[in-house]
Amino acid sequence: MFPVLFRIGSLPINSYGVTLALSFVLGVKLAVSRAARLGIPASEIADLAVWVMISAIAGSRFFYVATHTSEFSGHWLDTIAIWKGLYGLSMLGGVMAAVATGIFVIRRRRWPLWSLADACIPSFALGIMITRIGCFLNGCCFGSETGCLLGVSFPQGSLPWSVYGSAPLHPTQLYASLKGLYLLAIVLMADRRPHFPGFSFCLFMSLYGASRFGLEEFRHFDHATNGIFGYSVFAHRPGITDNQLISLLIIASALLLGLVLGRRAAGARRAAGTRG
Repeated sequence: MFPVLFRIGSLPINSYGVTLALSFVLGVKLAVSRAARLGIPASEIADLAVWVMISAIAGSRFFYVATHTSEFSGHWLDTIAIWKGLYGLSMLGGVMAAVATGIFVIRRRRWPLWSLADACIPSFALGIMITRIGCFLNGCCFGSETGCLLGVSFPQGSLPWSVYGSAPLHPTQLYASLKGLYLLAIVLMADRRPHFPGFSFCLFMSLYGASRFGLEEFRHFDHATNGIFGYSVFAHRPGITDNQLISLLIIASALLLGLVLGRRAAGARRAAGTRG
């Protein structure tokens, strides 16, 4: 665990900040190269990326505060004080806010919405892969106690240690990083075959929701559950977590959107064949 990679004088360079910046730069480069096929300039994609990044940070904070209200019973300013530490963010909320903002900006600029969504969505997977390594170095987003060989013990003074002591925990941050790599590979491989516009986007969102639902079972449980579906699959707790409920909604929305876009594309092909 290395929350601070190095210092420049008295200024600490945080590992999470470095991985976040790296994921942003590489994600923009990947999106620029893929969006070039649609004739969209690199400067426009970079501008879109800035809006997406800002909304992702805001969404991450909002979702964390909404699911951890007991931690913010003091001054209202604490709800936005991310400068006090990097533990109060939720990537699930960030992904939802970033997607919504991206769709809004693309529509406002009259770009081909679903084709550009397909072009940009691999950058999200790349970002997950890189930033979750930062989570591991930072000590946030840690897992629950485990006796398996993959268990990791965090050092004294860290946030995981304050909850579990020196007990080995699931390295859920690294699980999530591998999830990002898996999603990136799947989406890029899917691009090798022709699909309707929006297919890669829907594929990513459905797989992201499913993988996040499963990963939640191994994470440290620190917020409310919903009494849905009785008991969770692995953990002995009633219902499912807020994150799992949101994940199910993401899966359902992605599948429904994919069905609508697929039928629309099929109808357009039939109409074109009739005119021909």
